[in-house]
Amino acid sequence: PFAMIGQRLYTGRVCVAQAALEYRRKLFEVAHDYASSKPVWSPFAPPATAGELGPVLSSVPQLKAIFAEGDARGAEMDEFVARCETELSKCLVEGRMPPNQLTEAIAIAKVKAVETSIDLCGRLKQDIGSFALMGDAGFVHLDFLTCCKFAEGDSRILMQKMARDRVRKFGKDAAKGVDHSDKCELFAEEQRICGELGAAMAKAGDDKAAQQQIWDEEWVAVYELAEACM
Repeated sequence: PFAMIGQRLYTGRVCVAQAALEYRRKLFEVAHDYASSKPVWSPFAPPATAGELGPVLSSVPQLKAIFAEGDARGAEMDEFVARCETELSKCLVEGRMPPNQLTEAIAIAKVKAVETSIDLCGRLKQDIGSFALMGDAGFVHLDFLTCCKFAEGDSRILMQKMARDRVRKFGKDAAKGVDHSDKCELFAEEQRICGELGAAMAKAGDDKAAQQQIWDEEWVAVYELAEACM
């Protein structure tokens, strides 16, 4: 029963990630269609002729940039979530629990897919103009992404777990004298934050309540570590 609950949780997180990405994709599609057909005035463009629109809203620099960014970041997240789904499907078919590396990847996929969608959709809403207020534009349903943020594991809680796991591993590796000097710069950033958090936590000794208080006080560093892990 416990394994079944775990499998459903991981599957749910993949589904939430896919739902957030699909909402972003559709919202951008609708907005791009509108912006590509909305004429705008320009003092340097020739007047529109029959059958030609001339300058359109989607050519405005900030909108052109965010549409391109949405395509690039969306494609990157789609690929990552798809890989998580493929590996999880193998585990389900073979009747085995996902390895720790995959469960963490699924948690990252859920958090990053939702946060990426929230960021992109929020910024698009600010730049698309009054179209964002129209009922059929899709922005009225932005709270769907907020629901995704708390579904199948609160994103903040998942980030807290990522950070705790990293700090514990850092402590164990340090005790064993494991050398990580050959790792990339991103890993070095993880190590730096882990070291700072570990030093702060060490002041509490074995007092669990004091450790938790320090952890709460260092919440900024905790979330910075989670971001570095992702």
